[in-house]
Amino acid sequence: MQNSGMKNYHTHTYRCRHATGDVMDYARIALDQGGTVLGISDHAPLPDGRWPDVRMRMDELGGYLRAIEDARAALPGLTILKGLECEWDPAYFGFFQEELLGKRGFQYLIGACHWFPFGGEWLDLDQCGTPDRLRACSSYLAEMMGSGLFAFIAHPDSFGIMPAVWDADRKACAADILRAARDLRVPLEINGYGTRMPRIQTAGGERLKYPWLPFWELAAEFDIRVVCNSDAHRPEDVLASIEDCRRIAERFGLARVEETFLLKDPAAPGQRPVL
Repeated sequence: MQNSGMKNYHTHTYRCRHATGDVMDYARIALDQGGTVLGISDHAPLPDGRWPDVRMRMDELGGYLRAIEDARAALPGLTILKGLECEWDPAYFGFFQEELLGKRGFQYLIGACHWFPFGGEWLDLDQCGTPDRLRACSSYLAEMMGSGLFAFIAHPDSFGIMPAVWDADRKACAADILRAARDLRVPLEINGYGTRMPRIQTAGGERLKYPWLPFWELAAEFDIRVVCNSDAHRPEDVLASIEDCRRIAERFGLARVEETFLLKDPAAPGQRPVL
């Protein structure tokens, strides 16, 4: 069967305002395609309402959880996990730990950088083109990993979404991220969404926004672990591109951990993944 035994821990729903479909739509296709584990991980609402155009609102959180429970009840042959993809700010630590992992019973959180703090403001990733901004981005990711909240870090190579070439500054940024992942034992995600995006033109030629291959080639020099995910924003992509990501991991000899991405008790609230 196509995609037999496949696991995907990065899935969005319509609530994030840039994806389509609900939990049941993704889950049915995953099961039909032979998937065994589906992590639902839409963009987390934030208590201060920051970046509202690309995430669910706080008042949608209950409906999101009900949609996951409904899919679990309807499709017992598929393991469906409760997750969220989160932006990091130290001010959110209590909210993530006590409200999301605690009271709300989410099973895992994904750390992600779509903006990074610099000079007293938050910049988009496509603005990290200078050495000092690249250092700010890598420091931000290292702090995110150091929080201890996140099961893995999504698309850590997405500082390359701008049409930049691999150079000493990008290599230094990547090395800082990889060093933090190694030292803190936080897995990094090879993200398949970028393989479904239009390629970008750079001075060095055409390439994917991500996965950025030089990043993963450098990763082979560090003792890190990787998770290969679809980052699905449409139900038909629920298991898409994962094999492409696995081939990248295999090409560079990177240890995959999704096969041991286990929960102590998938039904128990507040349990976080053991990687």
